[in-house]
Amino acid sequence: MEAIKNAIDNRTSRAFPKNVLDQAVAAARMKPSVYQSHRLDLRGKTVLSFGETADSVSECALSLSRDGKNWRLGVHIADVAEYVCESSPLDSEARLRRASLHNDLISSDMLPDLLTRDICNLSTGSDKLAVSVFMDIGSDGRLINVEFEESIIRVAAKCVYNELENIGNAREVSSIHTLREKYSDNLVILLDMYELAAVLSSRRIERNALDCTVFRMNYERNDEGRIIGFSYSPEADPRAMVREIGYFAAQVIGEYMHKNKLPCIYVGQSHIDKTSIDYLSQLVGADCSDKDDGACTAHIADTAKGSEYYDFVCYALRRALPCVSFSDEPIQNIHCGSDKVVSFVRPASRYADLLTQRAIKLCIAAKSNPRNLNINKYRAIMKAACEEANNAERYVYDAVNDYLNRAANEYLEYSNERIFRGFPLIKDESGAYSVLLTCGAYATVPSEYASPDIKIGTPQSFEIIALGTEEQPAIIKPFDPENE
Repeated sequence: MEAIKNAIDNRTSRAFPKNVLDQAVAAARMKPSVYQSHRLDLRGKTVLSFGETADSVSECALSLSRDGKNWRLGVHIADVAEYVCESSPLDSEARLRRASLHNDLISSDMLPDLLTRDICNLSTGSDKLAVSVFMDIGSDGRLINVEFEESIIRVAAKCVYNELENIGNAREVSSIHTLREKYSDNLVILLDMYELAAVLSSRRIERNALDCTVFRMNYERNDEGRIIGFSYSPEADPRAMVREIGYFAAQVIGEYMHKNKLPCIYVGQSHIDKTSIDYLSQLVGADCSDKDDGACTAHIADTAKGSEYYDFVCYALRRALPCVSFSDEPIQNIHCGSDKVVSFVRPASRYADLLTQRAIKLCIAAKSNPRNLNINKYRAIMKAACEEANNAERYVYDAVNDYLNRAANEYLEYSNERIFRGFPLIKDESGAYSVLLTCGAYATVPSEYASPDIKIGTPQSFEIIALGTEEQPAIIKPFDPENE
């Protein structure tokens, strides 16, 4: 456990400097009403936030209304840039920390609690500053119009993902009644959001975007805190709904910024390497002979649906995807099937998103005072900032993968299980096999234990011979139940 904590750069574990905390306190003294005169007042509009729990932090909220067959979608992001000015102590500290990291062993914030959990947290019942993106969408999911506004909002309700999921799944009548009563005022809007998300998803898949369920690896711990069990769990439908709407908004913003030649940071993700694609296509029997890498990756996920290892295929696809990249020029995004996509929904916890928010606010300012803006100056700032965004993302990517690898190896060490399903990946020149076990750990079958039964792309059971180290995977051999 201590090793995992030490693997994270110590810059994120140090206390916030006094000048940073002082600036956060000063920002907290500024009441939203001070900014009201030049902002769109949306406090009378039903705006909903979403989260894992009722008290979890929300940086994004949604509104939705219908006009005949068309929708008007509002995506409202906490206006962190209003409080974190460029080159200020807060900004310098956020740039240094790069992102917030939270799992069961690590907790590190990009900005002080006063900002992340209070001022910029879109909690219910209080006035909050936001950057709002309004999208008019046709019944077929096509964008009709987009508008950007600095706004002031008041979130009407916090929607908890598992509660929304349980409204339709709860077995006890009393539970259903309680939840339906809690969300009764907003059920119509929520149902419209589900309908819109389904339409947007269909259009996204038509572009060969990756339609792959997000499976989370859950670890069971004993009394000593050691990992002794694991399971895959798919994300709840409400979370998938919010994510789908976020995909659409990210593309709309990217398209708008590019069309109007405004400085922006685009986000993309390279395709999975050919070795992984060939392996996974063989595993699920997907014919990718007439498809490029992006289309093949999407086809693999679609073909795997309904199979006994769909959860593992989705998990493997997402882990095999390279770290996302940021650029001042459009780059391919495999999840959206588009190249004009931005990352923007978490400006208080991802430095790249804070930079995107500043670009959006520049767009809003240009609409009202174009003569007062030096677009070339901001374009140069954005170009230079792309490297900072990439540094932040590589940091998060490495930290998350480090945690997953260490947690999987800890499970092998402390679990009572010794037989595991695994997927042979590669056979090297010595005849040894590299295997990815379903718990997420990598292992090796030495050449002396290799057998003709091992086939690349065919899952089978393996027995642990020796536990691995941080640098060296565990040693395994094919399991033979007859010799048990």
